[in-house]
Amino acid sequence: MYEFLVLWRRKQDVFNALLFFIIVVILFPLGVSAEPAFLAQAASGIIWCGVVLSILISIDHMFKEDYQDGSLEQWIVSGLSLPLLMLLKVMANWVVIILPLLIMMPLLSEMLFMPNTSFWALVLTLLVGTPGLFLIGVMGAALTVSVRQGTMLVMLLILPLYLPVLIFATSAVQAAQSGLPYSGFLAMLLALSLMSLVVSPFMTAMAIKASVSG
Repeated sequence: MYEFLVLWRRKQDVFNALLFFIIVVILFPLGVSAEPAFLAQAASGIIWCGVVLSILISIDHMFKEDYQDGSLEQWIVSGLSLPLLMLLKVMANWVVIILPLLIMMPLLSEMLFMPNTSFWALVLTLLVGTPGLFLIGVMGAALTVSVRQGTMLVMLLILPLYLPVLIFATSAVQAAQSGLPYSGFLAMLLALSLMSLVVSPFMTAMAIKASVSG
């Protein structure tokens, strides 16, 4: 509950991430092609690229305020499980960012002429794949929390690790659009998220301790 209150105080950052996603999805057809046939094929890629960029924006600010007001130091000396605190923080941010995106998805998919056959595949990839993106992203955010203007550094650290999630997610939607089974791609996304769930809280906690003590 505390983390949701913190996010409410930082609601402008959350709003900026959601607004950025909407802008990406709206401007892409205007800048490339508004042909329905093209957009129907590219819709999953457009939406997933927008989601990745929105997550990067939200992750960049995840620890900054806590670092500046001394909350991270208090977490470290509190005796509480730091990996568990990191996991709860990720879960709260996932809920606040991804659920509004899922609510907007029917409207945006219609705007991009996405076939109904692939819409639910897109929703499933978002539900299964985005936790992994957040869990991977917080490790980079924790490493650069004490670095001023560390946004580009976060992107350089994280983006290569995001590529497998992006590839499997778009492949699943395209397979569904072609009438092919896509459960294998979903299984790979789930495996990546579960692997991140095991590794990320501990690596993030170690990075936070190193950044704060440094």
